[in-house]
Amino acid sequence: MQILDHVFVLNVKKFTQRRLFMEQQLAQFSMNAEFIFKWDVEELTKELIAQYFTGDNLSKAQMSCAMKHITALKKIASNKSHFNLVLEDDAVFTKDFYLGLSHVAQQIKQFSGSKVIYIGSGGNHFIPKSKRIKGQYLYLGPRNRFADSYIIDSETAQKRLDWIALNKIYEPIDNQFDIIDKALDIKLIWLEEPIVEQGSKNGLFNSQLEERPPLWLQGLLFRWQKIRRKYIYQLWR
Repeated sequence: MQILDHVFVLNVKKFTQRRLFMEQQLAQFSMNAEFIFKWDVEELTKELIAQYFTGDNLSKAQMSCAMKHITALKKIASNKSHFNLVLEDDAVFTKDFYLGLSHVAQQIKQFSGSKVIYIGSGGNHFIPKSKRIKGQYLYLGPRNRFADSYIIDSETAQKRLDWIALNKIYEPIDNQFDIIDKALDIKLIWLEEPIVEQGSKNGLFNSQLEERPPLWLQGLLFRWQKIRRKYIYQLWR
């Protein structure tokens, strides 16, 4: 897929089901990806934790997830490219995945400076219907849309890394990125319609970072939330 320079998938080594699912999705779109296995929970050392984290707000699983994102950002910062897609291993592509990436490539030049493009629904958050413009697919968002799927360039990746080196991580990585990007005036851009859902929220996979209800109930709650936020709320927004 020529739209993207590189694709990175964050995966825990023992999560073979997620890895197989992701490999199948990537193959459907003739995409190659580098899987990042480094920094599973058992690989976190006291020295590493002291170097990158502060406070006692995070579990080892959350630290592991953060370190995998940092590893991806380091690779991106060094490859000097513009379109790097980072995926967590529970990212679920929609049927319009390629079309959505095409829309990103067509319209991203409208946004100058440092930016991150969130291509997932991020917990079912959508641009209000009243603010959408026909033919426009990228919008400035009020916050990030979770870290399960985003496109970032090398310069912006380095800015995130520099901030972390000075301030360390003290929140789950989704929230931390939101804090970092706002502090550095990094533009948060949403793709509308989103082309990724998070499998650990829509009932496909169990979450490894937080307590969740049984998968069948998780999926039901996710779909109801999607209906409310995408359709019902739009009646007056």
